[in-house]
Amino acid sequence: MIKAVFFDLDETLCDSDTAWDIAQSETFQRLHKHYPNVSEEAITNAWRTVHQRLFQQLDAGKCAMAEVRDSRFPCLFNALGLPTDKVMEELSDSFCTRYLTGLYLYDDATVLEELHAYHVGIITNGAHDEHTDSQLSKVRHLGLMERIQSLTISGEIGSRKPNLEIFRVACERADVLPEEAIFIGDSVQNDIVGANRAGITSVLINRKSDVLIPKTADEQPDYTVSSLHEVLSCLKNRR
Repeated sequence: MIKAVFFDLDETLCDSDTAWDIAQSETFQRLHKHYPNVSEEAITNAWRTVHQRLFQQLDAGKCAMAEVRDSRFPCLFNALGLPTDKVMEELSDSFCTRYLTGLYLYDDATVLEELHAYHVGIITNGAHDEHTDSQLSKVRHLGLMERIQSLTISGEIGSRKPNLEIFRVACERADVLPEEAIFIGDSVQNDIVGANRAGITSVLINRKSDVLIPKTADEQPDYTVSSLHEVLSCLKNRR
C-alpha cells in the first residue's frame, strides 16, 4: 500500500527549462552589450563548454552543485578572456534572479491538492543553501513549502539521484518503507533508475510524448504518464 508520494522538482512540477532559457538569453545579450567584441555565439559556445566540464566534475563527486553554480560565471569569463570584475558579479546575480522569477508551476501541479491521504514530498538534485539559485529558494518561490511534508535536496545530504542514499533519506523522513512509496520524475537516468534501484514504484512524467526505449530493466518505469493528474490512477492500482 502506498503511503508516500514523492516528486522530482524541475520539469516535473515546474517548467525550469523555459525559465533557464530566458535567463540565459537575456544575460548573454547584456554581456554582449558590455563587451561588443565578444559575439553571442562565442558566449554560448563557452557557456556550453564550461557547463559540460563543471557537470563532469559534479558527476564524478569532485564538487557540489553550489560550487558548480558559483564557478560557472568566473569560468565563463576566464574562457572568454574577460576580467572577473563587478560586471561578472552583476551578470551572475541578475541571471540567478531572472531564472528564479521566470519559474512557474505546471498547471497539473494542482494534483498536490488531491493527495491529502498521503505523505507528499520532493526529492531533487541541487543546492540547499539560501542562494537565489538553489532548490530551496525555488521551492519557496513556487509556494511549494505549504503543499509538501518533506523536502530532500542532494546538496543537503551529499547524495545525488540516482544514488540510493537520497531516496533512503526521503523514505526515512516520511517514515515509510521504499515499497510504500511512489516517485514521479521526468529523467530516466536520475529519477526512474534511482527509484527502481531503491525499490520505489517509479512513474515517468513524459510531457513531450517522447518515445521511451529502455536499454535496461532499471530504465523501465512502472508507469508512464503525460499529466500529473494521471498519477491518481497509478495510486489506485497500487492499493
